[in-house]
Amino acid sequence: MKKVVNPCVCSTYCGDAQAYAKIEYENGRLSICGVVGPKRNGDCKGSAGQCVDEIRAGRPGEDWNEEMLQKFCDIWDRWHLNDMRPYCSHMKELGWVEQLQEKVKVRKWDVTKEARDKARDAEKRAIECLKNGDVFVPTPEETMYANIGYGVTTYNDELPAHPEFYEFKERDCLGHPNEEYKTRGWISCTEHELGFLGKKCPVCGYGYGTAWIKEDVPQEVIDWLFALPDTKIKPAWI
Repeated sequence: MKKVVNPCVCSTYCGDAQAYAKIEYENGRLSICGVVGPKRNGDCKGSAGQCVDEIRAGRPGEDWNEEMLQKFCDIWDRWHLNDMRPYCSHMKELGWVEQLQEKVKVRKWDVTKEARDKARDAEKRAIECLKNGDVFVPTPEETMYANIGYGVTTYNDELPAHPEFYEFKERDCLGHPNEEYKTRGWISCTEHELGFLGKKCPVCGYGYGTAWIKEDVPQEVIDWLFALPDTKIKPAWI
C-alpha cells in the first residue's frame, strides 16, 4: 500500500512551501518520508527525507488540523522502519526503550606528563634489566604508573580512579572536543554500567544493537494512516 499526503505548509527561507509525505506499507514494514517544497529540477525549498520536525512545525493544510498533524508526526517518529529495531520485545516491556534515549556526559582525560614520564622510567628500567640479564622486579609505584595508560573516559561528571594522574583539556590535539553527550543506547555496556549497546536481554539473551528486529505496527495505526486525505496537489517529486 502506498499513498501521498499534503499535511501542512512550512515556512522556509524561500517563503511558504507545501509539504508532502509518502506513506508505504508492505510486508509489515512501514516507511514514511517527506519533502518540503519540491521543485521540478529535483531540488526543494526545505528539507527532504526524514523531515518530520520541519513538518511538525508547519501549519495544517486543507482537510487537516493541528491534532491530525501532530498525531501523524508522532506515528512517523514511533513507527518508521519498524523492521529495523535494535531492541527485542522484552526490552521494550522492561522500559529500556525510554532509558536508551537518556543522555550521558562523556569526558576524555589525558594522562599528565609527569605520570607518563614515570611510566616510561619504569619501562626503561625493565629493558635495562632485560639487556643485562637481571631479574626485573617492579616496585608497587612502577606497577601503578605502568597501568595508567594514555588516557581515561569518564561518564556523568565522575572523576578518574586516580584523578592526580590525569588532566582534562577542552580539545584534543586535532581540535576535537573532549566532552560530548551520548545517549545510553550508543554507549557499550562493556565501557560503563550506563551503556546499553551489547547488553543482554534477561529474558531471551539477545544483545541490544546486535541485529535488526521487526516490531509489528498496530493495525489501528495503519488504518488511521491510510484513511488520511490524499494530496489534491501532485508534487513535483517525493
